[in-house]
Amino acid sequence: MTEQSSMRTNERRPLEERVSFLTHRINAQLQQVCNPLIADHKLDLYSSRIIVAIAEKGPLKVGELVDLMALPQSTMSHQLKRMERDDYVRRTRSETDNRTVVITLTQKGTDVAEICNGLSDVIMTNVSKELSPAEIELLSSLLQRVFASLPKVGDVSI
Repeated sequence: MTEQSSMRTNERRPLEERVSFLTHRINAQLQQVCNPLIADHKLDLYSSRIIVAIAEKGPLKVGELVDLMALPQSTMSHQLKRMERDDYVRRTRSETDNRTVVITLTQKGTDVAEICNGLSDVIMTNVSKELSPAEIELLSSLLQRVFASLPKVGDVSI
């Protein structure tokens, strides 16, 4: 039986080779490396990613951020409330639809976005030492496909 056909029969891979475990380890390592570096700004990896997303894409509706970040609405609300309290973001109700809240960065948020992007640059520099540009492009493409293949909340039962 080839590796590919064994994967089709859903043979369980060793833990260290499972995509779910590998992505967990990557995220855990990123948190351990990044969180202490941004703690003085009262940020964690999630909030720094939210700030970078708004800096890159411009004002976003809360629902758009929820979708982009793949976080539960309650987690996003908690993060945004804390980030607004710390003067990184501003939440504004839409003039055309009172149910819609738009998130923008304050000047302080724009300034700290550069620090957060700098962390991303450091991580990418380290990855680039191990992977060629073509491998990085392939990895990014494969990870996007993995994400797209994941079931949505409520679609899976055991």
